[in-house]
Amino acid sequence: MTSASVAHTLPRRGPDPDARDRLAALAPRIDTGSLAAERVVAVHPALATVLPQGLPRGATVRTSGRAALSGALLLAAGASQAGAWTGVAGVPELGVQAAAEAGLALERVVAVRDRAGAAFSDDTWGQVLGALLDGFDTVVFGAATRVRAGTARRVQSRLAHRGAVLLIVGAAGAFSCDVEVDTRSTWEGLGDGHGHLRARRVDVSVAGRRIRRPRQDSLWFPDAEGAVRRVEDGSANVTPLTWRQTG
Repeated sequence: MTSASVAHTLPRRGPDPDARDRLAALAPRIDTGSLAAERVVAVHPALATVLPQGLPRGATVRTSGRAALSGALLLAAGASQAGAWTGVAGVPELGVQAAAEAGLALERVVAVRDRAGAAFSDDTWGQVLGALLDGFDTVVFGAATRVRAGTARRVQSRLAHRGAVLLIVGAAGAFSCDVEVDTRSTWEGLGDGHGHLRARRVDVSVAGRRIRRPRQDSLWFPDAEGAVRRVEDGSANVTPLTWRQTG
């Protein structure tokens, strides 16, 4: 954990009636500025081809595939770079370096963690998500399967009212998704028993009821210099994809 990052950990035993209040206390520190007045949340420039309008506010977005978490972090990066705060919950594998490489401003990231063996209940997750959606423009959530249908409906109702964006990593559980982002990835640089990892190519497809038409593109995430950028194809059109399975 770097000194620039912000991590807040909630109590780790059973439902906590004070959880929402503790998270809500962070809200006065958050200044999203003009972002709150916009109808969309900006995305990282590398995603401009697949999401040219950005992410619609109030949307639930699911990322899936081998680079699901990386994809969710990249989706939150545009708003983060513009000054918004990002909430992350139910993602125990979250790494500070990975978040920074995706473009998140670590000083505006709040992570809520529960401990293995003492996982939050459905009620506590409802409180956590409600508080995060009240305070942040983007929320990355990785425990959707542990939220019941009734709680998911209440959370999404608040999401629509608040105008934030909920980014679900992996299975959506009882949540209804507006945008589906699928990722496939392969690493470049390894030969037959030799070489080293140089860059990762991530093929991205975007579809859903709040997307006018499905789009596909390929990114270097990261490239050989550690940056995130499109795989240039020499034209303005989206590159047709052939998915490559990895072992």
